[in-house]
Order: sequence, then C-alpha cells, then structure tokens
Amino acid sequence: MEILLLENLAADARQWLAARHQVDYRPELAMDAPALRARLYKTEALVVPPWLRVDATLLDFAPRLLALGRIHEGGDNLDFEACQRRGVRVIQATSATARATAEFLLTALLGLFRMGGNLNVGFSMGGPQSPGREINDSVIGLFGLSAPAQMLAPMLVALGARVLGYDPALHRSAELWARLGVQPLSLAEMLQAADAVSMQTVYASRYRGLVGERVLQSCKPGQLWVSASRAALFDLDALAQALRSGRITACWLDSDDEVLAQPGQPLRGLPSVRITPRLAPRTHEAYLRGSWYLADRLHQTLEFSAQHGGGWRGPSTAPMALG
Repeated sequence: MEILLLENLAADARQWLAARHQVDYRPELAMDAPALRARLYKTEALVVPPWLRVDATLLDFAPRLLALGRIHEGGDNLDFEACQRRGVRVIQATSATARATAEFLLTALLGLFRMGGNLNVGFSMGGPQSPGREINDSVIGLFGLSAPAQMLAPMLVALGARVLGYDPALHRSAELWARLGVQPLSLAEMLQAADAVSMQTVYASRYRGLVGERVLQSCKPGQLWVSASRAALFDLDALAQALRSGRITACWLDSDDEVLAQPGQPLRGLPSVRITPRLAPRTHEAYLRGSWYLADRLHQTLEFSAQHGGGWRGPSTAPMALG
C-alpha cells in the first residue's frame, strides 16, 4: 500500500516502513495544492506537517485514504469530523513531544526566575546587575494538565516548588491531581497565588482569547508566564497591557502562530516579552519517538485493511499514550 510523506520520518523508522509498504517522501507537494491533489488519488496513508490544513475539500481528492498521521498537533488545521465521516484514522504522536516540552518550560521558568523577569539582564565583571530568585519555595501554577504538564509537575515538586493547577477540562476531584502532587484550584485562585504560571493548555476553538483582561486581572502582581500553547489562547492586547502595567513582569511564548509575526501585533517591541518559534517539542529524542509511533500505527492500519478487505474499524483517532 502507498504512503505519502509530506513530512519526513526518522531514517530508521522510514526504512522499516518502506520495507513493508511503498513509501514516497515528497515535501514539496505540501506547498503545491494542485500537485498534491493529483497525487492523493492513489494514496492510502498520508503524513502531513502541522501547518498544512486537512479539511473535507482536500479529503475529496483522496478516496482511498485510510490513515492520516502527524508527529505534532496542529491546532485547528485538522478537520476531525471530516476524517471520521470518511473513515480516515487520525494518528497523532502528540505525547512523543511531552518530555521535550516539559523540559523547555522548566528551562524557561528557571531562566525567568534567575533573571528576575528581566529578559535583557546585563552582565559585568561583578555578575548580574540584580540578583535573581531560586525556584525552590516558589509557587508555580500549571494552566492545563496536558501531557507536558504531567511531566513538568514532578520536576517542579522535586525542585521544591509548591505546584497549583487548573484545567478547564478536568474536574478538581480527579485522582490525577493528587498523583502528580498538584493542588487543583479555580483559575482565579491559582492566578492569585502563583509566582509564575506555565501554560500548556491544549488548543480548542472555544478557548480562543481565553486569557483576556478579566483573567489577567486575577494575576498576582509581578507574576511570570511561560507558554507552549497556541497564541490564539491569549487576548494579545490584554496581555500587552498586563505587561506594561507590571502585573505580569515577563512572558515567554514559544509559538509559531503567524499572528505573532505580524508588524502591528501588540507584543512587538516590549522588552519584557520573549517569543521563540515553537522550539519546545523539537528534540532529537521526540522526533525518534514520534517517527516510530507513526510508522507502527500506519503499518497497523494498512495491514488491518489489507486483511479485512476494507477500511479501519477501530477508534477514529489514535493519539499517543503517555509512557
């Protein structure tokens, strides 16, 4: 069966898959819509980059498609309902990047604490111009208990931090909070108590602009923020105002959302903001984990179809489990 890769897999995972199926790596097709549509007609499995939109229109050109794979989540660029209607199994190795993202967020938190929130801290022969802080005995709020947060929480506890948490999709009575050593609170309670907030909320369209003026008014004065979530979760005007007023001392956003690159976006030029282009999930180890996960699940799906003379009849989505 034919697998079309618009995003490459690690060499050994790709070779393993190519020994079992016809695999074609054509990244240039992701930028050429007519050529991609023509090529999709005979494709049974497709691996796409997170920025490529997969919707009903694109799927109309892929009548034989059985599986759609992505190493990284791509927010609202994937129409899950359209895939489900067509019997296309969605395979996302999202948890493959959980540890990488957790380590990045921890590094960002440690950096902001040590720099005292001053992202332009200078150094002289005598050391930093002003003393920073240790994360021990601090209060850290986890905004969202997604897979990276579940990796990050034990790291913070081990460093001596008190960890609070809020997740709009997880009840405060859930056993997971206690297992991770995280105290669940309402959003306002968490923001009022935390010295720093780490945001790793999974994006959904209903959460667009969730962190706006009303939410930010609850923040403890001088709070630090780091985020590996989509920038669309923030009201950027409200965030800029909170930074100018000093309610938030500094904010580190790791996101490649196009809105952050626009000339007129309100965070541009603020010295208390650092924006990195989605570096958190990009490690060698995460790439290997994600590549092998996709290779195994793509093979599983195509083998099932070949043996049973039809499409996939298991779960319509296949996110990667923790562990």
